[in-house]
Amino acid sequence: MSEETLEPPLPPIDARTEAVAERLFGLKFALRKDDPKHIHDEWEHAADWIHDGYLRQAIEVLAAADQAQPASADGSDYKERMRVEYRELTARAGRLRGMLQRYADGALDFEPVCPISLLSRQLDVMDEYAVLLRHRAKLEHVDLEEQDSATE
Repeated sequence: MSEETLEPPLPPIDARTEAVAERLFGLKFALRKDDPKHIHDEWEHAADWIHDGYLRQAIEVLAAADQAQPASADGSDYKERMRVEYRELTARAGRLRGMLQRYADGALDFEPVCPISLLSRQLDVMDEYAVLLRHRAKLEHVDLEEQDSATE
């Protein structure tokens, strides 16, 4: 290989970039994500050129993610952040509620690892949180159903 085709040297790598590179490595090789020690051991023993490739990917992924931050993430529009939070919460609670109903009906296509009582409690807490958000929204005159023009 000529010098012209070689990649430029990597910039200094911080812990965040290293963690993302290791995670990308684990995903690529379908390593069990519930066993981070195994992924870490494989990552530690990978060749330098593999490390460099995944570090370069991590740098690109993080740069894109940093640029993709929504405008409201800077604190300028707490009302829209509240709306988004409420929509996400109610959507997740709805999916969990549906799963628990399918479990009760005997129609769930998998067996949950954690106890159903824990999942039911999680749903209760999510519902309580939704009530609190609605109460706060009422006090702060925030219409939780209003759509931001950028999200329509």
